[in-house]
Amino acid sequence: MLTDYQELVPRLQRALARVFTQAPWVLNTPGRSVACKIDPLYYLAPQPGFTESLARWAGVLPARVDEALVKTGNIITSPPDRLPWLVVRVVFGGREQGMRASFIDADFVERGLKLYAGFEGGLPISDLRLAEASRPSVQALFAGKTAPQDFAFA
Repeated sequence: MLTDYQELVPRLQRALARVFTQAPWVLNTPGRSVACKIDPLYYLAPQPGFTESLARWAGVLPARVDEALVKTGNIITSPPDRLPWLVVRVVFGGREQGMRASFIDADFVERGLKLYAGFEGGLPISDLRLAEASRPSVQALFAGKTAPQDFAFA
């Protein structure tokens, strides 16, 4: 069976927008949200929490969420394995901790909020930062792509 990503991606965006309108903390609150904006182009999303939450809200299997976001370029991956996550260290609230996370295209999140929640404009950059120790692995993931800006790092 072929998956229609053009149908699935809007379904995921609608689900995220619906939850955001009811609980705005679901985005951009470090330590509590499913994704935080770290740069104008990217959200950082803890995994598997982001995928599992989005799957539950949209009524689809988590594997379909990952597949749809990878195939449409809404999650950053790199060859050869195309894993939809990376282990990084993050800094917020004066603490540093490790986490498995995905880099989500900000357009996926913000287009969904605009189209399905009537939210104009993008969210501000959150207080979440990538630890400097994660820079080499992040740069490797983004090889050949636009990487997060320097201010995304603490």
